[in-house]
Amino acid sequence: MENIVEINKIYNEDCFVTMSNMEDNLVDIVMTSPPYNMTARKGGYADSGRYDVYEDWMTESEYIDFTIRLFNNFDRVIKENGVVLYNFSYSIENPSLPYKLVAEIVDKTEWCIADTIMWKKGSGLPFPANERRLSRNWEFVWVFVRKNEIDTFKCNKGVKSISEKTGQKYYNVFYNYIEAKNNDGKTHGLNQATYSTDLCTKLFDIYADNGYVVYDPFMGTGTTANACVLNGLNYIGSELSAKQCEYAENRINESKNNLFSL
Repeated sequence: MENIVEINKIYNEDCFVTMSNMEDNLVDIVMTSPPYNMTARKGGYADSGRYDVYEDWMTESEYIDFTIRLFNNFDRVIKENGVVLYNFSYSIENPSLPYKLVAEIVDKTEWCIADTIMWKKGSGLPFPANERRLSRNWEFVWVFVRKNEIDTFKCNKGVKSISEKTGQKYYNVFYNYIEAKNNDGKTHGLNQATYSTDLCTKLFDIYADNGYVVYDPFMGTGTTANACVLNGLNYIGSELSAKQCEYAENRINESKNNLFSL
């Protein structure tokens, strides 16, 4: 199909619309953090400041179906040996959801888990106002690859040494435990569920090469795109909120200007 999606642009639309306009095998990596489906909180987060337009409000089965549809679309637009870096953790309301979701993705799509990365954050929730729940200061980043590419997907673990006796190759070490900032600071009330440029950069060090195209279907305030600009990568984004798109474009332009002034 003809590609009408531009590189280094954020589209103010549903991600399924953006992907429907992409040619096959356009992107190298998907890096994203989807809404966590906090359905037990009446009305979702529409009125809480977590998102400015999106109501995080589906039944569990609807949310699983939504995610399966998402990964089936990823299969068409991601290049051979591409990777999905999927930041998704559990909520107090439904702590078992991530495990159900991963099982359904593996069962019903072409994708499987290559690694599970633990992202250690600077601070965690809930704050000490709950008598039974532990404060969560880490989250998952699930590393998905196609099942038929589990032995070929892109990873920057270069050969460190080779045994003279056996020929065994030993590779550079990347641990599945990453310490990174929670977020990049204030988003002026537009989105309180963001990750950090710091996290993106450390993940790109493992899975990206210079010039890669990274797609974020839930771009929010532009953290993924900002990290791409700072790391020599290209980006495509989808975001429902016009205000968040505007905010993202402004911060991206500021990062570009800062790079050019160096």
